Amino acid sequence: MSVAKPTLEYIKTIPTKGDIPRSLRAFRRLIKYHKPYLHIFALITAISALRAYLFTLEPYYTTLIFDNVIGPPSNTGLLYGYVLIIVLAVLAFGLTDLLVKYLNGYAAQLIIRDIRNDYYASIQHKSFGFFDSNAVGDLLSGVTIDLQPVDMFLRNWVDFLTFAVFITVFVLFTMYLLNPIMTLMAIAPILLELYLNYRLFSSTMPLFRKMQLILGKLGAYIQQNIIGMKNIRIFQREKETEEGFEKIEDVFVATAILAGRIQSEYMPSANAILNLGIVMIYVYGANLAVTSLVPGFAVMTVGTILLFARYMMRLTMPITQAGQLPGLLTNAAAGLERIYGIIDSPGDVEDRPDSKEVTIGKGEVEFRDVTFGYVKERPIIRNVSFTAKPGEKIAILGATGSGKSSLIYLIPRFYDVDSGSILIDGVDVRSFKLSFIRRQIGLVLQDVFLFSGTIRSNIAFGRPDASLDEVKAAAKMARIDDFIESLPEEYETAVGERGVTLSGGQKQRLTIARALLVNPKILMFDDSLSFVDAKTEHAIQEAIDEAMKGRTCFIIAQRLSTIKNADKIMVLDNGEIMEFGTHEELMAKGSVYKRIYETQFVEKAPEDILKAGVR
Repeated sequence: MSVAKPTLEYIKTIPTKGDIPRSLRAFRRLIKYHKPYLHIFALITAISALRAYLFTLEPYYTTLIFDNVIGPPSNTGLLYGYVLIIVLAVLAFGLTDLLVKYLNGYAAQLIIRDIRNDYYASIQHKSFGFFDSNAVGDLLSGVTIDLQPVDMFLRNWVDFLTFAVFITVFVLFTMYLLNPIMTLMAIAPILLELYLNYRLFSSTMPLFRKMQLILGKLGAYIQQNIIGMKNIRIFQREKETEEGFEKIEDVFVATAILAGRIQSEYMPSANAILNLGIVMIYVYGANLAVTSLVPGFAVMTVGTILLFARYMMRLTMPITQAGQLPGLLTNAAAGLERIYGIIDSPGDVEDRPDSKEVTIGKGEVEFRDVTFGYVKERPIIRNVSFTAKPGEKIAILGATGSGKSSLIYLIPRFYDVDSGSILIDGVDVRSFKLSFIRRQIGLVLQDVFLFSGTIRSNIAFGRPDASLDEVKAAAKMARIDDFIESLPEEYETAVGERGVTLSGGQKQRLTIARALLVNPKILMFDDSLSFVDAKTEHAIQEAIDEAMKGRTCFIIAQRLSTIKNADKIMVLDNGEIMEFGTHEELMAKGSVYKRIYETQFVEKAPEDILKAGVR
């Protein structure tokens, strides 16, 4: 199977109909982000009206120069006054245009900030299930690729729209006062140009939307391959990933070429129509100018004819800009759809209306007939019931996929049970506020992750206000203090992105120190000793035994040397508890646990023992 096939299949399913309703829905929601900044947009509108008026002055006073200065009759005394007005109008127009564009850009950045904040805040409150079903690259594109066309639209739509409206009103009003019939002749090609712009918009809008969505998927594809580059190199899949990228890129390029071809067909037509309209003005105006010498006919000067032609050309720019707005909106709507989709996606784990800030006292954990599955039709945990007494250390043993990690993730409500209940000190975990229960539970994950920053900031991640002495104490309990103090900058040493400058065992011990620093009532280790050697494991185990006094602890491990001294040992298979008891009780029982134990500790185990136990 091609690496890129899922992305290509997605591209094939991109809808190309119904773009106008989608764009309008996205626009209506985007308008809500404008409300806090209405005073800025009111100022933009006022300045834009002045800008449009100033834009009409140069052609008008140029006409006066032709009619009143050049003549006949000529009057050179008026020339310098007209020229001064034109210069001032041009300078004032430049200033107002600068102000409008600056204010638009300023407001656009404020709105983009608000959208980005809402997007990031929504991600912070998503459950683990959300991240299980969404690629990192897709989520990252929401604050990068998807916001670029939104920014472009926000910077221009008020500017283009207000300028087009005001310049059209001022120009047509002036033209109508001079000659109503010629005004109608000037409007006809403009209306035809608007119609062509609409046709262009209708034809290219689905293509622009498709291009934007492809870019989002392309970004996700690139990031996925960059993150997995080591595996790509190991399994020599470079050629296939390159081919996958090229296939997606080919679809994007083909779509862009098609959109460009359609634009190239329409745009020359619009210019040709405008020029033909100007020719009509010249012909009709010239006839009026000639016949105006006959008594009884209306006077039409050469300057007036040029004014109509200049105004028609001046109308072209704002109308063309306004004609770009649907395309800009389409591109923005494609990104907004993806952003809104993430923001609006419901969380499957949320605070209940009656949830409270409950403090964990003793730390007793009870599972009552708990069933859970990432897909409800395929449960991973089945009818699990047990009790962990306060301060007990519960070791969980089982093969990959038996449900070990899923079991402990249910306690801090990273996922919610499908049926049954989990109680802490007799209180259902769903009655706790999420932030409050997670603050009192420490978890050291199997997937070790460190943030870019210093060793101190990583240990103090759960308690940023912790003093250096507290950080050192946690590091000492995790048996990492000697290594840290051997570094030139000690606790201020930078660890690099994802902790690449540290070994696996060092990173693991830092995460253990991070968990111990928050002083949790319940502490869980998800196979967190897998990267340390036997000597380090023994040292950490001693520290954990000391730190866990009076706390309830869950330990997932594959090494029986790690878990055999636990107060209770649970053996899971296919989401069900096969055995539960102390090491001595399970060995005396002589069933699954004993066979697994003998497999690890007996130098030459019989073939039937090697085959026995958890699958």
